[in-house]
Amino acid sequence: MQKLFSLILATASISLAVAETRPLPPIINNSSYANGASYASRAPSNQPMLQMLGRIDSLQTEVRQLRGLLEQQKHEIDSLKKRQQNIYADINARLQHLETGKMIGATSHENLAVPVAQRQPTHKVVKPKPKPKKKPRSKAGEKVAFDKAFASVRKSKYTLAIKQFNQFLNDYPTGEYSDNATFWLASVYKVVGDVPHAKQYFQSVFTQFPKSEKAALSMLKLADIYLAENKKSKAKQMYAQITAQYAGTTSAHMAEKKLQKIGL
Repeated sequence: MQKLFSLILATASISLAVAETRPLPPIINNSSYANGASYASRAPSNQPMLQMLGRIDSLQTEVRQLRGLLEQQKHEIDSLKKRQQNIYADINARLQHLETGKMIGATSHENLAVPVAQRQPTHKVVKPKPKPKKKPRSKAGEKVAFDKAFASVRKSKYTLAIKQFNQFLNDYPTGEYSDNATFWLASVYKVVGDVPHAKQYFQSVFTQFPKSEKAALSMLKLADIYLAENKKSKAKQMYAQITAQYAGTTSAHMAEKKLQKIGL
């Protein structure tokens, strides 16, 4: 009996020892499992969003840089336009002084000291010829040709300027600078005393190029010629046309003053 009891006790001890050494199952926290799973599944989906934001920021930087370049180029273009306008205004003022027989600076090889009214044309009169159709020329070549003729005006080489402007209008009858070339050609003709050709080309400016910035000024100069020729009726008619057709311009204001001076 005592042996049986000892055997039972030994068996129980062995079972207890085995139970103590068996590992316990892991503890699962159900309250945090759902959130953890959601975070794990959500984390990878943020990568495309971050990449897109990075690209947007890069594009915004490029746009700012392009805007800066555009503003800089606009400033440079405005400066060039202003410089060109100042040059034109200066040359126009010089020609006006010559037209009234006044001296400007040093005399040129064409005897500018002699009053315009007493000066005879030293150039060969070029009669307008029908302009044949020509092959289109490059815009770069047109600009070079105009600048070359205009440089002759600046240097008071009027005979050469007349030749160059006539050639320019023959080559570029409807070019980008044709209105300006016609205006300066008329102005030079006026300076050298060739009034008939001056009248012809001043009229060509506002009839062929009515939207040109030189149109109103050309009409004003033609009206001044008529007034100098004592053709007051014709002059008054043109002054009135300038004030109506080119209202608000400098030429229109000058025409109004001329009308007040000679009487409406």
